[in-house]
Amino acid sequence: MSFKFRLVFFHQNPGFFRIDEKSIDYQVDSNIIITIVPRDANKLNEATKYHIESGGFTSIEEARSCGEKIRTSLRLLNCLFHLGLTIPIVDGISGSVSTAIKDKVRKDGGELIDTIVGLHVYPDDGVHFEHVTSCKMNVYPSDPFYVLKSIKDTWINNYNLNEQATDVIEILNISVRETSPKIKFLASYLAMEQIINREMRTKKAQQLIDEFICMANDSDILDSEKTSLIGALGHLKEQSFSSAFTSFARRITSPKTILNMPVVKFVSECIKIRNKIAHNVAIDKILELDNFTNNLRNMAMSILWSKNNFPELLAYRPADQVEMQKFEVRFL
Repeated sequence: MSFKFRLVFFHQNPGFFRIDEKSIDYQVDSNIIITIVPRDANKLNEATKYHIESGGFTSIEEARSCGEKIRTSLRLLNCLFHLGLTIPIVDGISGSVSTAIKDKVRKDGGELIDTIVGLHVYPDDGVHFEHVTSCKMNVYPSDPFYVLKSIKDTWINNYNLNEQATDVIEILNISVRETSPKIKFLASYLAMEQIINREMRTKKAQQLIDEFICMANDSDILDSEKTSLIGALGHLKEQSFSSAFTSFARRITSPKTILNMPVVKFVSECIKIRNKIAHNVAIDKILELDNFTNNLRNMAMSILWSKNNFPELLAYRPADQVEMQKFEVRFL
């Protein structure tokens, strides 16, 4: 039995591959030919979702190794050339059909596989195929004048922005522009770091740190290493941001809960998420990450308003209107 891999990736705008073909083959090595296939359009130049596939591998491990090599190359080139691609590093099921449908397809001689976002390896037998659904929707505010109305309603307000407030608003603007859920969250978390003050540790703790600094000064380690170590120890006199954030959360009296959990618990979860992203640990539920991001951003805005005594802002956002242009099912 031979095997093939399929690597799914995305671009925000159609036409990343400006090729007027339904698919193309491209030879990347003397014995490796890859096929680029559109997943949400009939032709490559109309698509925003794609996959790269290649078959004929003698083992699952060989197919996955080649797929991972393609993924790594794409991610490196994405950074180098600012391609704007979304290339998942975590592989997960994004679509499936019922067991009854799979059994029916199997009786007819086929094998229907789940839709995997990321890298998927399966038998290269011409029998296995994927059920891919795609739709194109326009989502827009039901009232196109709501932003202009908000400007009018808040015209009497004056917002004097100091340097900190300007930085925080810029970071939050970056957060709302980003498409990556993880970067959205990190930007909102960074905004909180700019707002919340870190207090100095207790005198006893600072004295202990001073003793460590003296020990480093008296040691016979290299001067460059000594300077680095003393600098790091000096920063420890100030509490960590996670401690400052947690202490701040304990002082909040309203609201009592965020996302149906006590505020301290919400902040603790935010710290865990930040650490997971920083250490490249998989985030299980991206939709939940968006909820954390939105509430973290709201918290940052509330603190910003309170610290700067900004006038009350009363603005109304109407419900979005959804218009579906097409819905298609493909078997790939």
